[in-house]
Amino acid sequence: MSLVAYIYCEYRYEGGDSWWPVATFEIGSARRFRDAVTKVELGSRGLPEDLSESVLDVYERLKESFRLYPEEGPFDETWLGTDELSQLLPAANWLSDDELDRFPASAHDGYGESDTLQAWQAFAQAHEANGHPVRFVVWFTW
Repeated sequence: MSLVAYIYCEYRYEGGDSWWPVATFEIGSARRFRDAVTKVELGSRGLPEDLSESVLDVYERLKESFRLYPEEGPFDETWLGTDELSQLLPAANWLSDDELDRFPASAHDGYGESDTLQAWQAFAQAHEANGHPVRFVVWFTW
């Protein structure tokens, strides 16, 4: 069974109190992404209380579609600030302890998603440079 990551980028106008969806993102390996988020202790923080209405609507409709199999999703809801993305950059965070022992350090970079995360950071920093704080809202389904 494949793990799917739902990743929504929201921003807020400077001084505003409402968040607005600005983009959705994909990740090559949702399973490794979930493991990395958990490894750096950013996982399972729940959805932000001030989640934008449109993203909350997507989440609620998805949750309803899984009502017969709630264990399959959505789960492990969390959110990440732009500054927290850097904690996910080291490829070692994307590998299990067993894999870290088995794979040579020179091969670790092939398992991370640093290019993807750096693109997300650049996207977020462009908005933040214009006075719009950014966060990434994430949840998973099977």
